[in-house]
Amino acid sequence: MKKYIFLLFLLALVSVFSIVVGRISLEELRNYYTNDFDTLQTIIFDLRLPRLIVAFLVGASLSVAGVIFQAMFQNPLVSPNILGVGSGAGFGAVVCILIFSNPFITQIGAFIFGFLAVMISYALGTLVNKNSKLMLVLAGIITGAIFEALISIVKYVADTEEKLPSIVYWLMGSLNAISWDDVIILAPICTIGLVILSLMGWKLNILSLGNEQASIFGENKFLGFIFVVLATLITSTSVAIAGIIGWVGLLVPHITRLIFGSDNTSLVPISAIFGGIFLMLTDNVARSVSSAEIPLSILTALVGAPLIGVIMVKKGKKWS
Repeated sequence: MKKYIFLLFLLALVSVFSIVVGRISLEELRNYYTNDFDTLQTIIFDLRLPRLIVAFLVGASLSVAGVIFQAMFQNPLVSPNILGVGSGAGFGAVVCILIFSNPFITQIGAFIFGFLAVMISYALGTLVNKNSKLMLVLAGIITGAIFEALISIVKYVADTEEKLPSIVYWLMGSLNAISWDDVIILAPICTIGLVILSLMGWKLNILSLGNEQASIFGENKFLGFIFVVLATLITSTSVAIAGIIGWVGLLVPHITRLIFGSDNTSLVPISAIFGGIFLMLTDNVARSVSSAEIPLSILTALVGAPLIGVIMVKKGKKWS
């Protein structure tokens, strides 16, 4: 219980910090409070608060999806992006943005192609060698590369004046244009998905033992299918709203596992809170350190790649 209290206290602290930090300084916010309260309300409630909520939900969703995929496929090397889910969802979203420009249809397109990507990766890896962790990773890389190529084709045919710049910037991951409309789309899907997956952590422990052991405890493959569908759903919803943000789904599960242990009953909710805090802090850096906003995927890669390298040196022997 102490670890949850600590993480929730840290979440509250980072939330307050995220509300007051940004290109508009704290001193300027005080001036608005005294002289122009309407502008202050717009900055806090229309710009920073929805962005804060989306940053938390996207970070939590990508992190929990990473935990689910690593447990389901019994492979610590996989994540939503490595399995091609991010690229697949990105392709579906980009096509829908290009043709329809409707957020709901974009969400559906992202989910369909994200789910298709993870199924292709799993089928290809299993077909070659179902006991090899490396083959699943290679299958995910192949699937991701195919969808990346398809995204490039969409960018090639997109209107260079209007569609292409927005598609390219969106693909790099950004919360720059987040509004309450995005929160209305994202919050119900991700919140329900995160709650269900957190409550089913003990079943994930059983499924992570493998099909034969899981069948002994009375669990079947359909339950595993439900886990994959929910993990893909919250990932694709996040991609549809915030673009492709790499490394969160791989890095956060490993950090939380190192600190809090491997029991999925607690690992899933802890990864949700920790992942949300991680992306909130990353977004603070993205919108504060320079005059032009830095895409999130650049920052998560700069942080995630070295840390995964360190973890790989310490724990890599157990992954073979």
